[in-house]
Amino acid sequence: MAFSPVSALRRTVAITVCFIFLFTIAGCSPQPSETAKPNAADAERETTSLEFTWSDASDCSTCHENAIASFDDTACTASSHADQKADCFSCHADTEGLSEAHKKVTLDSTKKKATLKKTSIANDACISCHDKRELADTTVQCTVLTDKNGLVINPHALPEHEDHESITCSSCHKIHAADGPDEIAPKVCRNCHHADVYECNTCHVEK
Repeated sequence: MAFSPVSALRRTVAITVCFIFLFTIAGCSPQPSETAKPNAADAERETTSLEFTWSDASDCSTCHENAIASFDDTACTASSHADQKADCFSCHADTEGLSEAHKKVTLDSTKKKATLKKTSIANDACISCHDKRELADTTVQCTVLTDKNGLVINPHALPEHEDHESITCSSCHKIHAADGPDEIAPKVCRNCHHADVYECNTCHVEK
């Protein structure tokens, strides 16, 4: 049976419309993202790039923003040591302790104002500039350490006692903090002299 030209034209139009419809659907279907999630290898490389290994050549200001800022704060003792702002290790010489304290630190750490809590500053770091006898003479009239009975102790000439051996310059002098030794020193004493009495053998007396 012969087909008329009109029927053939209709079929052609219908087929064309179908193809256009199919291509449109294909174009609207979800496409793979150009920024696909990194695979395990990429993630591992990224983690590795954020690792941090402390050394005495590290830039402390990267994380210890507050400590660095204290050199410009007249309320902090650090302002009297502004010439050492770029030389943290002149005081923080405990390289073994510093290395241990930074073992879990990463470069993506959010603790950008970290404080040093696991390291100590040896008395030698202070005594190398501050003469101990001169300090004791300077504070001979100091009444900061006065207990509730009126007993006054020179903060730079503590009575010799084995429990006092653990008290260092940095126990009372927090150079990066606004709190001065006048506020801190009495608290240090009360760690042991909890009754605010400095004289020994007056609290727990055996009868």
